[in-house]
Amino acid sequence: MKKTIIGIIIIFLSGLKLFSQNTYTVDKFNISFETTEKLEFSLVETENVASFENDNVAVDIEIIPIEQESKKFRKNLKKGAKEIAKDFGLKKIKDGGKLLKVDNGYYVKGLDFDEGTKYPVIIIAALNYDKGIAYEISIDCYNLNETESNRIINSIKLVK
Repeated sequence: MKKTIIGIIIIFLSGLKLFSQNTYTVDKFNISFETTEKLEFSLVETENVASFENDNVAVDIEIIPIEQESKKFRKNLKKGAKEIAKDFGLKKIKDGGKLLKVDNGYYVKGLDFDEGTKYPVIIIAALNYDKGIAYEISIDCYNLNETESNRIINSIKLVK
């Protein structure tokens, strides 16, 4: 009986570890997201790009002052996201939809190819009028785990 209870506790704790959420926040960018993945963080390119990645997934968040973002992007986030996806060379670009937790955010899904392997990439266009920030976000799913990318998409939110 004791071994059964210990076994159940171990399985339960293992499940918690497997599905635990990691929250990543970039205060300077006023944005956060969640994932079950443990990611390494770095600021790149004149500190306007935050990069999070491991062998399974990469999340890159670029901020641009709204007034420096293209008029097309500012006027229509759906078109803005599609343009970014095309600029990245993505194929089979499809509408994703509006972000759940960001009023002015839209995403598209496409495919990228690396050494003969294709993997999904999500491109997000978003605006934070309060802070005067435009966001260009990419989520590369190297391990083809679209469930995890959807988890990230649905958790993105602007922070104060």
